[in-house]
Amino acid sequence: MRKNTLNYTVFLILPDEKVIFKTHPHWLVFALPEACIGILVYLLMKYLPFLLEGVSPDLALKIWIILGGALAFAGAVIFLGWLCINYYLTNLRLIDERGIIGKRIMSIPLKRIQDVKCQFGIWGRIFGFGDLEIESAGTYGKIIFHFIPSPREFKEKIIQTIKMIQGELKKV
Repeated sequence: MRKNTLNYTVFLILPDEKVIFKTHPHWLVFALPEACIGILVYLLMKYLPFLLEGVSPDLALKIWIILGGALAFAGAVIFLGWLCINYYLTNLRLIDERGIIGKRIMSIPLKRIQDVKCQFGIWGRIFGFGDLEIESAGTYGKIIFHFIPSPREFKEKIIQTIKMIQGELKKV
């Protein structure tokens, strides 16, 4: 019986399943919006005092608190959004898990995978991230893992795991 824990992965992974590799999207996915929030904070600190001239100190303080709280909340949501996107490679399947409050989970059994493609844009080539498009046989369709750090390495791990499974199946 599995322990009741806050770690959702315990409920996601099947009893005979082992996680081989786990990753999140590349750090730039949350760093760029966070940088924009940092720029907004800078602009607020620089220009808001001029805009609030003539406003009562109590109202000015409330405006500062509301704007600061909104920016802090937005930053936390962006970070949590990034943190709550997980890509797993297990000995049985590939899993795409996402969601802060509600969870959306998609998976493809490794036995059904037909093709794995890497796609890179110019920024992905510069910063070392890209998309993995995983096509499968049957009704599973395809899953795209977006903004994967080092997607070629992840692709190789998928291929090695599939070969390992095929080797085990041939032995049986």
